[in-house]
Amino acid sequence: MATTVDILGITMSVTTLILILLPFAVINLILVITAVVNMARKPLPWNQKWGWLLLVLLVDMIGPIVYFAVGSNILEEKVAHNEDTQGRNV
Repeated sequence: MATTVDILGITMSVTTLILILLPFAVINLILVITAVVNMARKPLPWNQKWGWLLLVLLVDMIGPIVYFAVGSNILEEKVAHNEDTQGRNV
């Protein structure tokens, strides 16, 4: 006999619950890996990225989405600013 769980008045087997939640877990994992790789490729020191990294790792699903919507552009602006600053000093 399969173990059942009751969520919000809906009774389902644990297997069904896992099958429902598995796609969300896979999507979250892909988003997190993609965001971390994207951050690692930006030529900035990690001390300028750590806040975004914490957001991506600690806030499931929403963290990577916020990073791609807002944080990636902010880091790109910092990269451009650093390149402009270095170009003027030469």
